[in-house]
Amino acid sequence: MNKSKTTLSAILFEIAKWGVTVFLLWPLLSFQAQKMPLWRMVAGVMLLVINLGKIFYDIFLDNFKQKRERYSLIDLLMLILGVAAVAALIGGVVLLTALYISTRLQDASAE
Repeated sequence: MNKSKTTLSAILFEIAKWGVTVFLLWPLLSFQAQKMPLWRMVAGVMLLVINLGKIFYDIFLDNFKQKRERYSLIDLLMLILGVAAVAALIGGVVLLTALYISTRLQDASAE
């Protein structure tokens, strides 16, 4: 009974964590025409990067590491590198999107 209780609490924690992330980013996801506070956008993107980095670590790197000896420092560094890789990927997508929009606006104003 205790194991099922901890499993249920872990599932509820994951649902709550992703629920908060979606709540913070909902104005961006639904393309609402309202102003969004900067702190909300930064907190949402930060949680998204951390959650996706943790998923990357859990799925890919942790399965690879189970076959070898475990060191806590290496695990921590791999987790940080996973989060940094996801952050760089999201940052690159945002930068390319902004560059594309800027180019389109300059072309439209030139005509």
